[in-house]
Amino acid sequence: MDSNRVTASQQWQVAPEEAQQPLEQFLAQKLSLDYLKLRKWIQAGHVSVDGQPGKASRWIQPGQKIVVFPPPPIPHAAQPQVLPLPIRYQDADLVVVAKPMGMASHPGPGWWQGSCVNALLSAIQDWPGVGGIAGPGIVHRLDRDTTGLLIFAKTDKAHQALLAASHKREIERQYLAWVVGRFKGNSGSINQPLARNPAEPQKMQVDPQGKVALTHYQVLQSTPQGSLLRLKLETGRTHQIRVHLASLGHPVWGDAVYGQAGPFLALHAWQLHFQHPVSGLPITLCEPLPSYWQNQGFCLDLPE
Repeated sequence: MDSNRVTASQQWQVAPEEAQQPLEQFLAQKLSLDYLKLRKWIQAGHVSVDGQPGKASRWIQPGQKIVVFPPPPIPHAAQPQVLPLPIRYQDADLVVVAKPMGMASHPGPGWWQGSCVNALLSAIQDWPGVGGIAGPGIVHRLDRDTTGLLIFAKTDKAHQALLAASHKREIERQYLAWVVGRFKGNSGSINQPLARNPAEPQKMQVDPQGKVALTHYQVLQSTPQGSLLRLKLETGRTHQIRVHLASLGHPVWGDAVYGQAGPFLALHAWQLHFQHPVSGLPITLCEPLPSYWQNQGFCLDLPE
C-alpha cells in the first residue's frame, strides 16, 4: 500500500508469522512509512492495538487487531487563488504546469499571493499532502519572469524521489533563450561557479569561491541583433543561465537585472525529461514559446 495515499483508516489482524516484532516495524512494512513519521502517529494516538493506544516499541502478538487512523494533512499556509496556470501533465503523484511570465513559483516574503502554489491549491482539491501539509511539494523553481515547465510533487514519496533525481541530475531541463548580440561558435559549456553578490544580495555573480554551476549551450541562430540558444542545465543555481550568459557579454534579452530591461524576459523552460518517481516510466514534455516572442520580431529557428 502506498503510504502517501493513506487518507482513511486501515486495519489488520496480526498473522502468526507477523508476530514477535515491534508495532512500528509491522506498520513500516504495511505502509512503507519511515519510522519517525510512524512514531509521531503512534504518539498522537492514531494507532490502536485491540482498541487500546499503541506503543511503538511494544511487540505485537498473533491475532491482535491493529487499526491506523491517519491524521489529515493540515491546510497549506498559502491561500487558494483562481489564476491562469495551464496544467500540462497530472497524475496521482505529480503535476507539471506551464508557468506564465510574472508568476512566482511559490509564495514567499512579499508575494504570499499570485504564485503557482496559490493557483494549484485552487485547481486541485485532493492533495494527499507533502510533509503533512495539503499542498504541492516544490521540486525546482523558475524565476518570476521565466516562463515554461515546472514540476510539483503531490505526495511525500514522489517529492523525495524527485528531489533525489534532481540532486543526481537525472531531471533533464532544457531552455530556450534569446540573447543580445551575435553569439560566436555553435555549442559549448559555461563552467563558472556562482555566489551571491555581497553588495547586492538579491543578485548572483561569477565567483571562484562560489558553488559549481555548469550550463551547456547550442546556438540555433545568430544575427548581429541577437541569438537563439538552446540551453541544458547540469546544476540549478539561482539565476544560473542569466548570470552565465551575461558573463559572456550576451545577457538574456529583456533581463533588467543582468542586462537591459525589456517588455519580457526572453528565457523559457522549454523541455523536461525525467523518470516518473513511482512507475519509473520516462516522461518528456515540451512547451511552445509564448506568442509574444514572435510578436517581438525575433527570427526563431526552433528545434524539433
